[in-house]
Amino acid sequence: MVSRFILPVFLALPFCANASDSLLKAQVESLPVHVQKVETCGAWTQADRAGYYRVVVVDVHEGAGSEIYVQWLTQPTQEARSELVRTLAFPELNDDHSQYAIQEMRCRKVGSGIEIAIKAQYEHDTVEKTHAIRVLVKAAGTYAISGMARGSQRR
Repeated sequence: MVSRFILPVFLALPFCANASDSLLKAQVESLPVHVQKVETCGAWTQADRAGYYRVVVVDVHEGAGSEIYVQWLTQPTQEARSELVRTLAFPELNDDHSQYAIQEMRCRKVGSGIEIAIKAQYEHDTVEKTHAIRVLVKAAGTYAISGMARGSQRR
C-alpha cells in the first residue's frame, strides 16, 4: 500500500527540480551590477497605447553616488510584446559634480502620474544628513522636484 504512493512521488521529483528554474533567469543574471533597484508603479495612457512606469536607480562611480530614471513601458498584449516608449532622466539629481547617494526609494501612483520618495545623502553636505526628496512625474513627462540640498539645484 505504501509503495503505491511512494513511486509516484519519486517519479515527480525530477520534474519539480526542473520547474523551479525561471524562464528569464539568464536575463536577470545579465543585469549590470550597478543597477541598484527597479520598481514599477502607476499606469499611463496615451492615445491608443497604455502601460506602466518603471523607476530605475543605478550606482555610479562604484557607489559614490546614484542616478535615477523613469521609463514608460507598454503593457504586453496578445499581438505585441511590452516595449520601452520613453526614458526620463533628472539632470538635477544625476549631476556627477553634485551627486546624491540614494539609500531608499519608493514609488506610488498619484493621479495619472507617479510620486517618487527618495532618501539620499548629498556629497557636498558638511555634516552627514539624509535628504527627503520628492519627485512628482506627470504622464506627459513633466516633473517637479522638492527637498534637494541647497546649492545642488541647476540654474
